[in-house]
Amino acid sequence: MLQQMRANTKTILWVVVVAFGITGFSLFGVNQKSGNQNPNERSEFVGSVNGQKISRQMYSFQYQQLLAQIRARRGDNLSFSATESHMLSEQAWETTIMEILRTQEIEKLGITVNDNELVSFLRRNPHPQLQSMIVDDEGNFDYNEYLRQLSNPEMDWTELERWGREQLPRVKFESMLMSQISMPDRMIKDEFEKRTIEMAVQYVKVPWLNEDPPYEPTEQQIAARYEESADELLDPEKRSIQLIVLEKSATELDDLDVREQMLEIRKELMEGDDFAETAKLYSDDYMTADKGGDLGFFGRGMMDSLFTETAMTQNIGQVSMPVRTEFGYHLIKTEEKKSENGEEQVKASHILMKVDPGYDTIDSLSTLIAEITDTIENEGFENTAEMMKLDMIDVEPFIRGAFIKDFGYLPRIVNFAFNYEKGTVSGPIESEDAIYYVKVSGEIDERPRPLEEVRNQLIEMIRYDRKTELSRDTARSIRQEAVTSGDLEAVAHSRELEFSTTPPFKVDDAIPGVGSNTNFALASFELPVNRISVPVMGQNEWYIIKVISRTAPDMVAFADQRQAISNEIMQERSYDFLSMWYKQLRDDAVVEDDRELTLK
Repeated sequence: MLQQMRANTKTILWVVVVAFGITGFSLFGVNQKSGNQNPNERSEFVGSVNGQKISRQMYSFQYQQLLAQIRARRGDNLSFSATESHMLSEQAWETTIMEILRTQEIEKLGITVNDNELVSFLRRNPHPQLQSMIVDDEGNFDYNEYLRQLSNPEMDWTELERWGREQLPRVKFESMLMSQISMPDRMIKDEFEKRTIEMAVQYVKVPWLNEDPPYEPTEQQIAARYEESADELLDPEKRSIQLIVLEKSATELDDLDVREQMLEIRKELMEGDDFAETAKLYSDDYMTADKGGDLGFFGRGMMDSLFTETAMTQNIGQVSMPVRTEFGYHLIKTEEKKSENGEEQVKASHILMKVDPGYDTIDSLSTLIAEITDTIENEGFENTAEMMKLDMIDVEPFIRGAFIKDFGYLPRIVNFAFNYEKGTVSGPIESEDAIYYVKVSGEIDERPRPLEEVRNQLIEMIRYDRKTELSRDTARSIRQEAVTSGDLEAVAHSRELEFSTTPPFKVDDAIPGVGSNTNFALASFELPVNRISVPVMGQNEWYIIKVISRTAPDMVAFADQRQAISNEIMQERSYDFLSMWYKQLRDDAVVEDDRELTLK
């Protein structure tokens, strides 16, 4: 009975949370960056790409597709935090944009499908659903039977044809893109050699110069560096907002309800229910629930003091009454006790039930949200705050993608502030702990930061450049001496610098004494044996390198691995190429995001 009640409660709360998410699409106000929209369209469309409307149905379809994929991996009973829901929404949004941009490119290129191409495609690419339906006696896909049915004139393949005509242009388009990716044979051999060839080197480490006292640049140097670095020293555009915040806090009645549920669980335990199985069923501590609530051994100071005292003072095997901590209510079972290094230790298991807002609390909050929403629509943001005695909080200006001071990571609010103009007011936007109404109160454009504001930063930039250049000059002179004398080690000792010899290593190995240094490893790979390198930059030093040995490539092994390496490189280059192609297409596209927008 209790289990069913808990399950129903969670379902109800999830429905309410989803409802909050939907109402979060509402917005009041006047100006929106993408321009004015017909109010009648706002319930049907959530944005556009290059003028092509994005319907709510299209966006929702992508969201549901992603949700189904996650459920297939993590189970049907998963629930999302507000942050996770936002991330899923953003992924669905970007996927929707990508689909539209791809379709627009296909139309622009005039890619079409004729009947012969369609038949060939359907023969070679059975629909996934048909692969699970047309099976042999052992349950495997029966390809020959599929071909027989495909050739049967009595069968209605209208939907399959529609699917093929939708998929084939995409296949042809992606094949066209992929045909632009070249992969010379030398690239495959280079990759094989980087993975297999070992080399050993001698090197001198030339540390960067730290001047004492620190170098003091002139005003002319500071001014010149300020001009050179103007693009690096911009103060990005910011937004300021005002908030009305409704905390999603549990009430005393919620607290009492959870305690009563814990007492009922304890009663069932006293009647013989297994503690570990009960923890798996009920505990909200997802780190320990699967382990039957097992917390292992702990001493004083490691847990909440009341929790620890209860576990230590009760008898082994005893289950406590509900214990309240900041995390919620616990039922604690003492498993073992011992003394270690003179300190008392206890092994315990627990069942945690968090005190979250219950149905009545959320119902009351939903009523309040509806009232505030209606009042803002009719009376405005400031008047609503005054009439309903709600605090109106001014928030410190923030940049795009940043945390909001005193409120943390609230991406929907940040996106809202940058998508809509000054004076625009949102509908209710949900986070983990609260419901927010947002008014965009200010827009601060990107600007060059004044010289005096970045003076110290400029000085450090000049000092950095100076110490790297001075130490590189030293490294160059060391190399010249070593090339002339032919003895790198002697030159290093004469300068009292570190000289070392590495064990054999490959390009991707961590090098003893050097670490994972791509510049060092690649220079060693490319340098001929017994040749002394030009200065190679490290983290805080320059290296002069001399390769003393290198293994020859194993061409038999190369023949065996060639195809696998080729496939890996092709996959990586394809991903990079398609990512770059899409990024360019996305950057050039005119995208209007109206997901937070409904009627004024």
